[in-house]
Amino acid sequence: MKLCVLGSGSAGNCTYIATRETRILVDLGFGRISLRRRLRQAGLSLDRLDALLLTHEHTDHVSGVPALVRDLDAPVLMTEGTLRESPPLQELNRVKIVPVGSPFHIGDLEVEAFPVSHDAAQPVGFRFAAEGTQGLLATDLGEPTQEILEHLAGCDWLIMESNHDEEMVLAGPYPWLLKQRLMGPKGHLSNHALGRCLKTHLGAKTRHVLLAHLSRTNNHPQLALDQVSEALSGPSGGGESGPRVHLTHQNRPSIVLDL
Repeated sequence: MKLCVLGSGSAGNCTYIATRETRILVDLGFGRISLRRRLRQAGLSLDRLDALLLTHEHTDHVSGVPALVRDLDAPVLMTEGTLRESPPLQELNRVKIVPVGSPFHIGDLEVEAFPVSHDAAQPVGFRFAAEGTQGLLATDLGEPTQEILEHLAGCDWLIMESNHDEEMVLAGPYPWLLKQRLMGPKGHLSNHALGRCLKTHLGAKTRHVLLAHLSRTNNHPQLALDQVSEALSGPSGGGESGPRVHLTHQNRPSIVLDL
């Protein structure tokens, strides 16, 4: 299994996952030109697309979807709630509804959608399994759901939100109501909240943790690395004592993992 976070944050989100037989994207919140540039930077290609999975309907996750699927004629998978709240997605020809809580297959890739806590209609994260490797993607969530915690133990890799530092939010420029929304149970997960979650529930198999959806205003890449790595009792970048911790970025691809 090969994966790369092509972009993560309020400027647009997209993750590439490939097996020997299957290529998918999760979310697409930027345009085709930017997608091609990021793929080229990561040394990846997308001559075909077997499916595009959507976590929820917010613009930074779906704005690039209609144009891409017209080019590649790929099915778009989402929850009923996501489809209901996004009229542009309702106009697509090849829409499939994701069964939440029940595994399904895209080629040789097994996928399971699970609920996450966020201020969207029916937001989900995804667990993936293929070629003896399992992983989990959960971004845009205010708190870890029970479904996330149950899936963590068997994962080789994780892409999880590390959006903000609480002290930076409180001292920052956002209006108080926005600060409450951001730090609330349907907002976004902080560095410390992710660290606590992983410290308690991370499985022994996990080799890589990618920190996603970092805020430009309320976080700093090194701060996120340090806070999550400290919670995992391993140095930034990993080591024998813990999984390797990697950053994702708003405008360029992350490291490419080949597992």
